[in-house]
Amino acid sequence: MENKRKVGVDIIRASAILFVLSVHFFLNTSFYQVPVVGKSMYLQVFMRMMFIICVPLFMILTGYLQRNKQLTSSYYKKIIPILIIYLVYSILSIIFRITILKEHKSIIQWIASIENFSADTYSWYIEMYIGLFLIGPCLNLIYNNLNSKKQKNILIIVSILMTACPAFFNGKMYGLLNFPNYWSNMYPIMYYFIGCYIHEYKPKIQRRHTVSIFFFIVILETVLEIYSANSGVFSTYVGYYGSLTILIQAIAFFLTFYDVELENKLAVKTISLISVLSLDIYLVSKITDTIIYTLLYKYYPLSQQNIIMLFIPIVFCTFILAFTISYLRNKFIKVR
Repeated sequence: MENKRKVGVDIIRASAILFVLSVHFFLNTSFYQVPVVGKSMYLQVFMRMMFIICVPLFMILTGYLQRNKQLTSSYYKKIIPILIIYLVYSILSIIFRITILKEHKSIIQWIASIENFSADTYSWYIEMYIGLFLIGPCLNLIYNNLNSKKQKNILIIVSILMTACPAFFNGKMYGLLNFPNYWSNMYPIMYYFIGCYIHEYKPKIQRRHTVSIFFFIVILETVLEIYSANSGVFSTYVGYYGSLTILIQAIAFFLTFYDVELENKLAVKTISLISVLSLDIYLVSKITDTIIYTLLYKYYPLSQQNIIMLFIPIVFCTFILAFTISYLRNKFIKVR
């Protein structure tokens, strides 16, 4: 990471964690079980597709910030604070599940749930990130030892052909365009290399263009999803995090904000704090989501078409609760 903290990077990370909470709104409501019919559901599809870049943004950031890391013991020691944070929230989740949700398991089963990343069901990202962190210096050796920008362009194109293209095209359009998809699940590495590329070459594209691309892709995805659903339930037609359209969307968002500068010190401090606590907020949000959505459906049993009216207060509440717990952890349990 560069010595001077970049507010643009913090804006992206803070946005990404807010997008995570927003995507989880659809996970914790009946969005995926309700037919995509009517203006309310069309709007929800648009919002879901707009926020789905949350995880890709984190992956691009990893490559962007880790590009010059080397195979050293000091580098690998940096995984320890992350594992401690994961352990803290796994234990907190187990306590919550035992005391509040009244789940009954043996001590061995609870310990196993920490080891297999199921104690906190949102922690699949940690399982992925550990691998990306461990292999990061090796990926840097590949990327940094390429001799030219042309060779690095080829690396990016090949990784996209192996991951993003099959994730978007295969099985669609009557099967007329298919790519070998054996390596499609290596999309985190694709995003990592793209982060490295942006860090090195710092592409400059006018923000009005990147913003236009971003919303064009979101609208395109929305149309495709509505068409694919065909008055049925949401079908994930455009694919998940590794899909080509989501890749383009994530890059457009990243390029819009990564070099932004702000003069307002309060805004910079607030964004920076959210950025620093983003991992905490992510991990504890399983607990806060459970609390918020349980109370929501207990006291406001609205239909999916109407519950969208409460989107902002719901996401705001789970964010504030998760942020508060994260802040207290950071204050009383130091790991860095």
